[in-house]
Amino acid sequence: MGGGGSKKKAPPKPAPTPSKPASSRRAEPTPEELERRRREEEENKRWLEEAKRVGPPPPPKPSFSPGSSEDEYKRYMISKFDYEAWENQIILLSRKLRQAQASNS
Repeated sequence: MGGGGSKKKAPPKPAPTPSKPASSRRAEPTPEELERRRREEEENKRWLEEAKRVGPPPPPKPSFSPGSSEDEYKRYMISKFDYEAWENQIILLSRKLRQAQASNS
Protein backbone atom coordinates (compact mmCIF):
# COMPACT_ATOMS: atom_id res chain seq x y z
CA MET A 1 0.00 0.00 0.00
CA GLY A 2 2.14 2.95 -0.03
CA GLY A 3 5.62 3.63 0.99
CA GLY A 4 5.74 5.34 4.29
CA GLY A 5 9.09 6.86 3.43
CA SER A 6 7.89 9.62 1.08
CA LYS A 7 8.29 13.12 2.42
CA LYS A 8 6.34 16.14 1.28
CA LYS A 9 8.37 18.98 -0.14
CA ALA A 10 8.17 22.30 1.62
CA PRO A 11 6.30 24.94 -0.39
CA PRO A 12 8.61 27.34 -2.24
CA LYS A 13 9.47 30.53 -0.42
CA PRO A 14 7.98 33.66 -1.95
CA ALA A 15 10.40 35.89 -3.79
CA PRO A 16 11.47 38.92 -1.78
CA THR A 17 9.66 42.10 -2.72
CA PRO A 18 12.11 44.44 -4.39
CA SER A 19 12.27 47.87 -2.87
CA LYS A 20 11.92 50.87 -5.14
CA PRO A 21 15.21 52.27 -6.35
CA ALA A 22 16.04 55.75 -5.15
CA SER A 23 15.64 57.16 -8.68
CA SER A 24 11.93 56.21 -8.82
CA ARG A 25 10.98 58.03 -5.62
CA ARG A 26 9.15 61.30 -6.12
CA ALA A 27 11.03 64.41 -5.24
CA GLU A 28 9.36 67.36 -3.61
CA PRO A 29 8.15 69.85 -6.22
CA THR A 30 10.31 72.88 -6.73
CA PRO A 31 9.00 76.36 -5.88
CA GLU A 32 8.78 77.04 -9.63
CA GLU A 33 6.64 73.92 -10.10
CA LEU A 34 4.38 74.90 -7.20
CA GLU A 35 3.96 78.38 -8.67
CA ARG A 36 3.17 76.93 -12.12
CA ARG A 37 0.52 74.64 -10.59
CA ARG A 38 -1.01 77.54 -8.67
CA ARG A 39 -1.22 79.71 -11.80
CA GLU A 40 -2.72 76.85 -13.80
CA GLU A 41 -5.33 76.22 -11.10
CA GLU A 42 -6.28 79.91 -11.07
CA GLU A 43 -6.55 79.89 -14.86
CA ASN A 44 -8.82 76.82 -14.74
CA LYS A 45 -11.06 78.53 -12.16
CA ARG A 46 -11.28 81.63 -14.33
CA TRP A 47 -12.36 79.60 -17.36
CA LEU A 48 -14.89 77.63 -15.31
CA GLU A 49 -16.46 80.89 -14.15
CA GLU A 50 -16.56 82.16 -17.74
CA ALA A 51 -18.21 78.91 -18.89
CA LYS A 52 -20.81 79.19 -16.12
CA ARG A 53 -21.54 82.75 -17.25
CA VAL A 54 -22.05 81.92 -20.95
CA GLY A 55 -23.25 78.31 -20.63
CA PRO A 56 -26.66 76.87 -19.84
CA PRO A 57 -28.19 77.75 -16.48
CA PRO A 58 -27.60 75.24 -13.70
CA PRO A 59 -30.40 72.88 -12.77
CA PRO A 60 -31.50 72.89 -9.13
CA LYS A 61 -28.99 71.18 -6.88
CA PRO A 62 -30.47 67.83 -5.80
CA SER A 63 -31.15 67.09 -2.18
CA PHE A 64 -32.27 63.91 -0.51
CA SER A 65 -33.52 63.31 3.00
CA PRO A 66 -33.00 59.91 4.59
CA GLY A 67 -36.16 57.92 5.09
CA SER A 68 -37.76 59.16 1.87
CA SER A 69 -39.86 56.91 -0.34
CA GLU A 70 -38.52 54.97 -3.29
CA ASP A 71 -40.16 57.38 -5.75
CA GLU A 72 -38.49 60.35 -4.04
CA TYR A 73 -35.17 58.53 -4.23
CA LYS A 74 -35.67 57.92 -7.96
CA ARG A 75 -36.44 61.61 -8.53
CA TYR A 76 -33.35 62.51 -6.50
CA MET A 77 -31.14 60.21 -8.60
CA ILE A 78 -32.51 61.67 -11.85
CA SER A 79 -31.93 65.25 -10.67
CA LYS A 80 -28.46 64.28 -9.43
CA PHE A 81 -27.66 62.86 -12.87
CA ASP A 82 -28.95 66.05 -14.54
CA TYR A 83 -26.82 68.21 -12.24
CA GLU A 84 -23.69 66.14 -12.86
CA ALA A 85 -24.33 66.27 -16.62
CA TRP A 86 -24.54 70.08 -16.36
CA GLU A 87 -21.24 70.17 -14.41
CA ASN A 88 -19.59 68.09 -17.13
CA GLN A 89 -20.98 70.42 -19.83
CA ILE A 90 -19.49 73.40 -18.00
CA ILE A 91 -16.08 71.71 -17.70
CA LEU A 92 -16.11 70.85 -21.40
CA LEU A 93 -17.23 74.36 -22.34
CA SER A 94 -14.47 75.91 -20.21
CA ARG A 95 -11.86 73.80 -22.00
CA LYS A 96 -13.29 74.73 -25.40
CA LEU A 97 -13.32 78.44 -24.51
CA ARG A 98 -9.73 78.24 -23.29
CA GLN A 99 -8.64 76.41 -26.43
CA ALA A 100 -10.46 78.90 -28.69
CA GLN A 101 -8.79 81.80 -26.89
CA ALA A 102 -5.39 80.16 -27.21
CA SER A 103 -5.84 79.55 -30.94
CA ASN A 104 -6.89 83.19 -31.49
CA SER A 105 -3.77 84.49 -29.79
